[in-house]
Amino acid sequence: MPQRDLESIYTAHSQMIYWTAYSLLRSDSDAKDVTQNVFLRAIKHMGKLADMEDGRLKAWLYRVAVNLALDIKRKQKREYPVDELPEQESTALYDMPEPSVITAEQRRMVREAIERLPDIYREAVMLHYYSNMSCADIAQLTGAAEGTVKSRISRARIRLMELLKEGEKND
Repeated sequence: MPQRDLESIYTAHSQMIYWTAYSLLRSDSDAKDVTQNVFLRAIKHMGKLADMEDGRLKAWLYRVAVNLALDIKRKQKREYPVDELPEQESTALYDMPEPSVITAEQRRMVREAIERLPDIYREAVMLHYYSNMSCADIAQLTGAAEGTVKSRISRARIRLMELLKEGEKND
């Protein structure tokens, strides 16, 4: 197994870390802070991480991201308004992987609907669609069964469709 450097770890896993933190914190700036702090911790543990198997490395990064995000959530004890959802930015790392045919208004509506999902559904959606993770990978990271992850994604899709239809009626 080839040794990794911090740059290769960052390139491979930064999106997953960002969207994991964002799904818990619902704040672009806090998710970016968590992402940065995860990689600061990774620097401290590079000797251990450089030779780690891919699955274990991803699980370690995920767990650190979740723990840091939960620490922030406990400290803040407040809810974020929907207008703090991240907009399209020039930094490719944080761009949402949506087709270019979708308008900015449609992206906003989808982000607002995702924001309204329960945490377990939002996390599964963010990891699957925004970090491009398979259900098996999400199951391994979260400790849930693969069938449970698939069920959460399916239920999230149904709920998102309901929320988007409600939004259309209100317009």
